[in-house]
Amino acid sequence: MRKVFAIICTLITLYAIKETVIIFISDNAEVIAKRPILIVIALSITLPLVFLSLWLWKPKNRNLPNS
Repeated sequence: MRKVFAIICTLITLYAIKETVIIFISDNAEVIAKRPILIVIALSITLPLVFLSLWLWKPKNRNLPNS
């Protein structure tokens, strides 16, 4: 189940990264006018998704040492 969620999260993350790059390189007048707030919104969505995707793909630690 974790791998399925990791795949779905990764696909959403890739789409969010694509949209973030579009915001940074767009020449559209509407995007340029709102660029500062769009950058903040895009990064606040993209960065947590990247961290979540990386965490989901990290293998679980099954052998915990006994304290």
